Amino acid sequence: MQRYPFVLSANLHGGELVVTYPFDMTRTYWKAQELTPTADDGVFRWLATVYATSNLAMASEERRLCHYDDFTRFGNIINGANWHTVPGSMNDFSYLHTNCFEITVELSCDKFPHASELPAEWENNRESLLLYMEQVG
Repeated sequence: MQRYPFVLSANLHGGELVVTYPFDMTRTYWKAQELTPTADDGVFRWLATVYATSNLAMASEERRLCHYDDFTRFGNIINGANWHTVPGSMNDFSYLHTNCFEITVELSCDKFPHASELPAEWENNRESLLLYMEQVG
């Protein structure tokens, strides 16, 4: 990433339905959760919102909570460190060391979906991924 100047990226996880954005590390080392916006917070919130609002599972009125966090009240996006701190995350590295705007997409409540669920997961995320990539322009 330092050799080739990417400007937009996303890393994909499972286990929740939410989009997180930098910073992922709290400023106060002993705090587990702390809002830590970047200077480009508005842009990151926009990028996360583009993904979350076009994701079929996140935008569904019938969606269920994955665990105990209700991200729908935040539009299914959250500052990473305000959810849980992640020291040395890829989002933070990309932003701080390569000028690449990166978000984390938690794709599904299931950390390891069964192979039979993958077509539905693709449909849930296909349009979101395409719209997100279009934001590079």
